[in-house]
Amino acid sequence: MPETTAVGTAPNVDMSAVDTTTPFERDVDSHRVVSCYCCRCGETATILAEPGRTHEWEHARRHPTHVVDYWREDES
Repeated sequence: MPETTAVGTAPNVDMSAVDTTTPFERDVDSHRVVSCYCCRCGETATILAEPGRTHEWEHARRHPTHVVDYWREDES
């Protein structure tokens, strides 16, 4: 892989690809506890995602311009 540099970054900055999948798109065959945080308005939620659920938090669908962080609470 060729060396990648960007103007204005430190040499220790991780330039690897960002994982854009949400916890709703991973492990869809199991129950998942997913926490959600809207970076724009500060709203939060904890969701018990049933097996087969792949849709995101309703807040993210109602406000498509908001940036929402998701993380699994039940992963060790």
